[in-house]
Amino acid sequence: LADNPEAIRKLRLSFRRVQYQLETMANIEKTLATKTLIRRLHDVGKPFGNLRDAEVLELRVIKGLGDRGQTPKGLQLMKIAADARRHEQLATEELLDSLAYQETIRALHEYRRAFPAHSMSPTMFQPIARRILQASWRKLEREVKRAKRNGSDAHLHYLRITAKRAVYSTQASSNVLGPPAEELALRLDLLQKFLGKQHDQVIASAWTKEVGRAHPALKKLARALAAEERKRANSNAKHWTPLWESVRDLH
Repeated sequence: LADNPEAIRKLRLSFRRVQYQLETMANIEKTLATKTLIRRLHDVGKPFGNLRDAEVLELRVIKGLGDRGQTPKGLQLMKIAADARRHEQLATEELLDSLAYQETIRALHEYRRAFPAHSMSPTMFQPIARRILQASWRKLEREVKRAKRNGSDAHLHYLRITAKRAVYSTQASSNVLGPPAEELALRLDLLQKFLGKQHDQVIASAWTKEVGRAHPALKKLARALAAEERKRANSNAKHWTPLWESVRDLH
């Protein structure tokens, strides 16, 4: 459907979920031969991520401006953000019509068809599910330690990505591991969303600062907005550990 943000959002999440699950599977079973497919999903899915970032950026600009959004300079800044979002929206629409996208979908379909036709019982799948969660957990613990030693934007962002991958892995395993896994997925999701908000604030700060450099007339307003977003990001960078402790306690 044309101009359907919700449909694009669901497609983006589906792409990311499949990519992360294949990566986790590949880590515990090298014979699955997923490397090429994972790379194709990553490359083809980039416009989805760019569109998501542009949508979030536009919303943060509108929210950050508040009443200043009704001033001439505020309206101009919002227009620049809207134009950036429309640019990424067009890139996504072009992707959906591209040969690369269609071939990736076909490759994924063929890969799935190559699996044995018979289904596995939950009992048979439990050891695999546990191995998947153990692999995700080890990576998550490493990133938590790194972020605690150095809470830079980059380390927090990668911690968020690792937590999100753990969410998808846990969700995929929860139907055989039961309610504890479902609760773990919920707590992991709270952690990754909090870190995601901090990352959005970092991106919004950098973007508005860059707009101020490119548009001298908007420099004062853009710098003020960038400083406000940076302050929010710095504050949130200090408050993610209770969410991690909630995850750790349940694990």
